[in-house]
Amino acid sequence: MIYNICGLNIKFEPKYEQTVSRAEKYIAKDQSVIPDFEMNITEHGIDEYIKLYPYTNRSLAEHCLYAMALFDNILDFDGFFLHSSAIAVDGRAYLFTADSGVGKSTHSQLWMKHFKDRAVMINDDKPVIRIIDDKIYACGNPFSGKHDISANILVPLGGICCIHRGEVNSIKKISTKEALTVIMNQTLRISEKSKTIKLFDLLDRVLSNVDIYSLHCNISDEAVEVAYNAMKQV
Repeated sequence: MIYNICGLNIKFEPKYEQTVSRAEKYIAKDQSVIPDFEMNITEHGIDEYIKLYPYTNRSLAEHCLYAMALFDNILDFDGFFLHSSAIAVDGRAYLFTADSGVGKSTHSQLWMKHFKDRAVMINDDKPVIRIIDDKIYACGNPFSGKHDISANILVPLGGICCIHRGEVNSIKKISTKEALTVIMNQTLRISEKSKTIKLFDLLDRVLSNVDIYSLHCNISDEAVEVAYNAMKQV
């Protein structure tokens, strides 16, 4: 089966429900196209994954392995995962990243309620940031966390926001050095040297062209307004 994900035609054959159902919206209309790359997950690979993570069932194991395969391959097409919640408003994408439990999904849901029909969720857990023809996009994909919230769209990236809990809502731009530390902690690590070099090159290109912010916020409509007014492009 050919799937169109992040603007690429990718061939893979999921067997288990989690990946099959979540990838359905990404099935390419034209199944005769030549794939940009293929992903192959074997039953033996699933067995080995479950040995490492014994409480994982076969469906989840396959899903995790395909996610890792996508991340590994998409580096060759100027793309990488960022552990974040990605939302588009008026045709521009905003990514909210934080450690698990801080509230990135909660904040993006506040945006959905605030902007209503102007907003669409791109991916609530692992959007791909991809450079295409020197433009930077946030891309939906089937690997979107436990709630399966994603859309098969590519949206120009307007900003990345690092979320911190706070009683008072405030936002500021952060330096490239600060941003690099945050982004590296929220993307998947790779052991292959050439891939690591590729990832650092991509991060340099993205951070040189996209503003990165630090947001301290509570759970309020004001938090949305503070963040959006700082990040939107006039």
